Amino acid sequence: MRNGAIAAVGSWELAEELASVVGRPKLRRYEISEEDVRDLLVLLARDLPDVDVTPELRDPRDAPVVAAAIAGHAEAIITGDRDLLEDDDLGAWLSERGVKLMTPAEALESV
Repeated sequence: MRNGAIAAVGSWELAEELASVVGRPKLRRYEISEEDVRDLLVLLARDLPDVDVTPELRDPRDAPVVAAAIAGHAEAIITGDRDLLEDDDLGAWLSERGVKLMTPAEALESV
């Protein structure tokens, strides 16, 4: 968060996950089409890094989130995912790299 603004970072791994989850029943109510996802990826493609940063994680499926934060020089990972938030070793590893782990509420309080 710079100057009170929140900028998102991403990676190809996160883009692939987005493409795979938009069809899930929970998200169908938002009426996101495959074409919408494809259009978004076309817009983002030039800015998506290939990332290979994999610290030891409680949930290995969170590796793309951590990798994108490192590659994108993020100041924070804002999440409600307890596997990330409650992993003290990960928190210390990220802190050494200048990345905080924050809940959405904590992020809002800090702006």
